[in-house]
Amino acid sequence: MCGRYTLRKPMTVLLTQFAAELAAGREWGPRYNIPPTASVPAIRAVDGKRQLSLFHWGLIPSWAKDKNIAYSTINARADTAATKPAFRAAFKSRRCLVLADGYYEWQTVGKAKLPWLYEIDGGKPFAFAGLWEAWRPPGAEQSLESCTILTTDPSELAAQHHDRMPVMLDQEDYDAWLSGEQIPLVPFPAERMTARRVSTFVNSVKNQGPECVSPLDCPAPE
Repeated sequence: MCGRYTLRKPMTVLLTQFAAELAAGREWGPRYNIPPTASVPAIRAVDGKRQLSLFHWGLIPSWAKDKNIAYSTINARADTAATKPAFRAAFKSRRCLVLADGYYEWQTVGKAKLPWLYEIDGGKPFAFAGLWEAWRPPGAEQSLESCTILTTDPSELAAQHHDRMPVMLDQEDYDAWLSGEQIPLVPFPAERMTARRVSTFVNSVKNQGPECVSPLDCPAPE
């Protein structure tokens, strides 16, 4: 799964790398500890162009009675998203690229929860395969746009700490994904990924800053 991640690069870098335009009023600052239900940057196709906007992390289907469902829809299984009621409409016509430059998983050692940071290509920003929806709260004039991150079976590296991993797309698949084409939603190549222990400072969703990703000098307990 993917329950916490990072996006530390400046907005200017992201817009250049992903060849996207910024939606009006959608500024973003670097984040080291992004939790579920936060507002997160993602790219969708608008009139044939890539547009970067902000979405509530945790997909809220258009038919939902309230937004509490978002706590259980931060992730969608890649093998069932096309048929699950909460995701199937978005899978067909509302796809997005959820931007990140790392994600966390936790190792349980006794009573301790030890965080690991996964990165690809030396910490370069990448895109999770995502879906988005628009939901209008009862009596509201404006819709709330939300998103979910797809997950798949883990690579050999990711399997060390979880039985699922987020779907991370290669750059060459961005346009195909956004346009609704069928592409392989498979584990990212392990040889392009790294995993390293980081401080338990990141365990609290209230904590932000470089301390979240600081490497540890001592080896993790066996």
